[in-house]
Amino acid sequence: MSWFDELPEVITRADFGALVARPPRNIELMASRGLAADPAYRNRNKFVWEEAAALGWFRSLQEHAVIVPASAQAMADLAAHGAYVCPLDSKHVGLARPKMLLMYRPGGQGRVFGVDAVETVNQQIDGTREASARTRQIVRDGEPLDAWQRPWTVFYLREAGAIGKITPGIQQGRYLRLDDVLDALTTDHLAVPTLDEAFPARK
Repeated sequence: MSWFDELPEVITRADFGALVARPPRNIELMASRGLAADPAYRNRNKFVWEEAAALGWFRSLQEHAVIVPASAQAMADLAAHGAYVCPLDSKHVGLARPKMLLMYRPGGQGRVFGVDAVETVNQQIDGTREASARTRQIVRDGEPLDAWQRPWTVFYLREAGAIGKITPGIQQGRYLRLDDVLDALTTDHLAVPTLDEAFPARK
């Protein structure tokens, strides 16, 4: 075996984007915000990753939280499965591996959950554990997730508390700093920052 054979496999932003079903620039921007694996280096000013590290990032819970709307479907999934189910192509939090998840309810209240595990169905990337038969049988429109062509991300939750006031209201999922959620559990108020405020892109 030559020294060349021992070099790690690397992937470009186009390769990485194809694996996670995101435009190449999108996954590069996520990495620059700390919301995907750090690149190994730049080539012609574009990120390049070691493949094992890039994909391994998704197998652990990371130092961020997410907030999602508490829709009727989300509440039904929570009651039936103790989980939040997200299609990967929603492009908001489908790639997240958060330690906490906050459900926003109309009127400005929220329920806070710790995340026990993240499982993926019909994806090229892993969750923090292998998808169980129970997860694959969660139903959408009369069909189990496993029967769909669509990829899904499933967050298994445990309740951690409540927040009395969340401003401004949200219409779609977004990332949050863990410290903001923990502080809000004490103050009973969460002022939701923009993504640029919470996770500024590193140059």
